[in-house]
Amino acid sequence: MSYSSFIQKNLFSSPGRIIMCALAGLIFLGTLLLWMPFSHIGPLSFTDALFTATSVTCVTGLLVVPLSSFTFTGHCILLFLMQVGALGLVTLTIFLISLFFDLRLSTRYLTGEMFEVEGWSASHHLLLFIFFMTAIVESIGAVIVFFTIKNHYPLSTALFYSCFHSISSFTSTGLSFFDTNASVVPHNIPLLFITGLLALMGGMGFIVWQEVYLYAKSLTQKKRFNWSLHSKIVISTSALIIIFASVMFFYLEHVLRNESNSSFGYAIVTSVFNAITCRSAGITTFQISFIHFATLFLIMIISFIGSSPGSTGSGIKTTTFALFLASIRATMRRRSEVELKGRTIPHEQIFKALAILSVSLSWVAVTIFCLLITEQGWRFIDISFEAFSAFSNIGLSTGITPYLSTIGKYIIMVSMFMGRVGSLTLLLAFRKQKEKKEFHYPEERVILG
Repeated sequence: MSYSSFIQKNLFSSPGRIIMCALAGLIFLGTLLLWMPFSHIGPLSFTDALFTATSVTCVTGLLVVPLSSFTFTGHCILLFLMQVGALGLVTLTIFLISLFFDLRLSTRYLTGEMFEVEGWSASHHLLLFIFFMTAIVESIGAVIVFFTIKNHYPLSTALFYSCFHSISSFTSTGLSFFDTNASVVPHNIPLLFITGLLALMGGMGFIVWQEVYLYAKSLTQKKRFNWSLHSKIVISTSALIIIFASVMFFYLEHVLRNESNSSFGYAIVTSVFNAITCRSAGITTFQISFIHFATLFLIMIISFIGSSPGSTGSGIKTTTFALFLASIRATMRRRSEVELKGRTIPHEQIFKALAILSVSLSWVAVTIFCLLITEQGWRFIDISFEAFSAFSNIGLSTGITPYLSTIGKYIIMVSMFMGRVGSLTLLLAFRKQKEKKEFHYPEERVILG
């Protein structure tokens, strides 16, 4: 077998492997660029350059060196990495190639695996929609951010900061030149509003926004529009999580801690803002190192659930969480089928959801265990929060990231990569070809519980 045949059989035959290799290649390229003298100010080790490139490409935002350590060129490289990392190198590649070439069946299958859409025509239109929506939303976001900060910075600085903040918010990276605890952000309600809106739009998923667009189009044409089950689950689950998290943030950080230095309206605004951004974007008005332990645990839960499929965010995804709850409900009702919003969910998807949840929890548990060995002197809650933050790609930290050991940094890097790739893609990358079974084993029950 030739080398090219070996690569074709073992790499390009699996959509999951293509995604993983593309992301790894982008990280390596970003590392080399950030490591160059023109990208940073002062010394920068290869490990720190690799950590930064991994964090930004995986839209996490955890940093071992501050943003001020990079030059303008370095900041532009970070901007490129977060943009391509969020949309997916494969997505952009498929879009560009589709403009000039007739794609092979394997590439069309890859797009279907990524977005769970039927047929290449739907995939092609979705990719076009992703490209144009991203450009329009990020441009509008940058303009609004500019007008909210123009009085705080010189013109050129305000323009670049606006573009950087808009892209970072929409891609759920969470990096910002604004100190969220300084006077520029927390009391700048318009900036909080546009940041939260960008994070919400990026985390909902392009499939949902495409249906929102088609729904609005059908209203103008006075036609009936049928929402897909996917969009119904995403919208309802996201709304419930945001409402629940908002109430809990308000109670834990404003009622329980008896903070009287902020108004009731401001407390409501920041609670909703943090409920949105702590799911994926990682931009918060809280001092993470000083918030209640229950608040830390709440952030770990909602970030682990994360965003929705086909979005810029990570986590196990809202649909996986919804199917998990639906499975519990079906078990309690002694139902053999899992039903959700008037539809029966295929058993294959239930198995996928349970596998994603199990693999993700196992990975975080292993990460915590390893960090407890390598990182001495830190509290268990700090280590656990760091592990969840890395895998969920929210980029929040209680302050231990810059002080991680070299081994700890590599553990976090791998966790960020796995979190961004996703457990489903990981399973797709290592699964074998489906074998045709000529027989079935007899059934036998085991004792549970």
